[in-house]
Amino acid sequence: MLGTARPGQPFNVTVIASDTADDPHRWQFTVRSVVCGKPLDPGVMAYAADSVGAPTASPTPEAGKQFCVLTMDAVNVGKSMAVWNADNRVSLNVADTRYTMSQKDSEYASDYAQYWNSRGQTAPTFGLNPGSKGPVHGIFQIPTGEKPTSVWVTSGTAITTIDGVQPGYLVRLT
Repeated sequence: MLGTARPGQPFNVTVIASDTADDPHRWQFTVRSVVCGKPLDPGVMAYAADSVGAPTASPTPEAGKQFCVLTMDAVNVGKSMAVWNADNRVSLNVADTRYTMSQKDSEYASDYAQYWNSRGQTAPTFGLNPGSKGPVHGIFQIPTGEKPTSVWVTSGTAITTIDGVQPGYLVRLT
């Protein structure tokens, strides 16, 4: 583990991958909020539906689960443009149980990125230049009635690799 933080406290993560070994991506993240038990943002869902000419969807979580929306700020503190999203890099934890985004949850997170990008807040999903800041959203499904206790943000390209759980930051929510 690289360290711990609380919501509102910034922390830095260096992501080293085979394609960035000579120039690792460096990010500063700040967890702003985790909101559970509410529907996904209707404005985001309307924007996503309009972009493909479909009726506005009202997504529902899996049976017995609730949506949790993680909102973080990301600042590229590296020396080159970098891309980053919460897929396989962030988990929402309830005690010792780790929840990551499913493929469908990832699609919802992409809808959030598109929506905020359309409003001039480019998400790191689309790449940020050094010094630029943008919102990150993660959509998770945890059991109804449960409260998340922490967020894990890995410094790897995935939380778990063949070498085990990768180092990262634990953001304590309780």
